[in-house]
Amino acid sequence: MSPASPPLEEAVDAILETLPPVWDRIRANLRAAATGGFGISLEQFHILRHIRQGYRTVKDLAEKKQISRPAVSQAVEILVQKDLVTRTPDQEDRRLVLLDLTPYARQVLDANFAENRLWMKGQMETLSEKDLRAVLAAMRTLRATFL
Repeated sequence: MSPASPPLEEAVDAILETLPPVWDRIRANLRAAATGGFGISLEQFHILRHIRQGYRTVKDLAEKKQISRPAVSQAVEILVQKDLVTRTPDQEDRRLVLLDLTPYARQVLDANFAENRLWMKGQMETLSEKDLRAVLAAMRTLRATFL
């Protein structure tokens, strides 16, 4: 591997110095909205989000989150008790239990995402159109590079 060019070194340093604290602020805002406004933990919020994305079994969620099935089961049980998740045996394989969001959970997620988007807009509203376009271009480039 050849030595990196100065712009490449600077770009890597900028990403490593910028993205973690930015993500920490976004996560803190999500956490505050989830725990304060909705009475759920950040972990429970993430489980709801993953169920919404199509991870519908405890096994799938445990693999996605890289945590134990018992830990996921415990979190799911709390979400069931809070009327945010339902469990339904699979029609084809009765041993398999499918998780779904309740209508209330969908409202919770929608409200949380809306609140977080509003907060982010407030943080970014002083940026010029040029800066906003630069942020958008950078995000597209990062997505294409890393995802």
